[in-house]
Amino acid sequence: MKRLVLVALAGCGGGSVGDDAPPDAPSGFTVRDRARALATHLRGDGDFMIGVGNDNAGPYDHDVTIDLHYAYLVGYGDTGGWPSWNPGGMYATYFADAADAHAVTPMFTYYQLALELETTNDAVLADADRMHQYLTDVRLLFERIAATGKPAVVTFEPDFYGYLMQRATDGTPPDQLPARVRHADVPECAELPETAAGLSRCLVAIAHALAPDARVGFHASQWGAWFDVTDQNADVEGRAREVGAFLRSVGADATDFVAVETLDRDAGFWETSGGGATCSPVDGSRGVVYWDASNLTVPNFAQHLRWVRALTDELQRPALWWQTPMGVPSDTCGGADEAWRDNRVRYFFDHVDELVDAGGAGMTFGTGAGGQTNLATDGDQLKDAASAYMATPFPL
Repeated sequence: MKRLVLVALAGCGGGSVGDDAPPDAPSGFTVRDRARALATHLRGDGDFMIGVGNDNAGPYDHDVTIDLHYAYLVGYGDTGGWPSWNPGGMYATYFADAADAHAVTPMFTYYQLALELETTNDAVLADADRMHQYLTDVRLLFERIAATGKPAVVTFEPDFYGYLMQRATDGTPPDQLPARVRHADVPECAELPETAAGLSRCLVAIAHALAPDARVGFHASQWGAWFDVTDQNADVEGRAREVGAFLRSVGADATDFVAVETLDRDAGFWETSGGGATCSPVDGSRGVVYWDASNLTVPNFAQHLRWVRALTDELQRPALWWQTPMGVPSDTCGGADEAWRDNRVRYFFDHVDELVDAGGAGMTFGTGAGGQTNLATDGDQLKDAASAYMATPFPL
């Protein structure tokens, strides 16, 4: 098992192994330098990180050795959301304490605004009461993180940025979409514009002010600049650069990493159009989702990694893979409840070098919904792979 240790960090000017890269690191500081700095800050060494999430105790109950353990934080504090799961937002503290007790770094996925924009409730961003509650809740998270005295990871708002890109395509860019960010008890954002772009930058400002040991990143939604994954000639890199440029325009230049994903549920689940009786590897509700591990036909892993590399190059930030499906490879289409096929765990662990070359700093695995393959049903696939990896981790 890796040891979580505190190290003295040198200045960032030379991009040495121990450096902790600030957002404004010098131009000679590469994406890989940043990946190494991120891992060193979070874990005490510069190795590529692995993690599990979307549960409270799964990796500990199943004795899975990991670097990162993530949890969703959902809902507003005044309507039964995460700040009320335990009084005073202590859920975040308890989760972080449990991680620390197992020599693991906590990771939080803050997921709320996409739920609003998904239902076209864009007006909520301009609702002073809702945004005051939202930002108060965000401040509470970083106060809880700071109180632990330990590092943590926070990914902001999966899918939200994809929806913002859609709004921009439809004629309302984020610097023209109203959002209330100026509140008397949110001083970190007092000088920011009251737009969706200002709101995005506000999140990072709160993190930096209240919990400087936390590391934060935005989520990159591939469908914000969609391309046809079945097209051998698709402009993969160009579309990735569009996503990266958009994220930078709303504040990603002040973040530490970018969160990326492959699929929100097991491939076999979508091959059955969400658990139906009929299975097709090409005609399921998401199209072709079981990628070619030989990288001869598309979609495949090489295509995905081209997208990630172009994204990290554009942003000059390393990637953390989030919520990677946990299914087990199979030649048989589909699967069954909690036992759907997928090949991402196997490919990722077998090709960590490719993930690092694409700008990766770590990969995490977890279920995006109920009924998916998990640590109790994957035949110890992830446990065994993690154990073997941690015996000889990949240095960044």
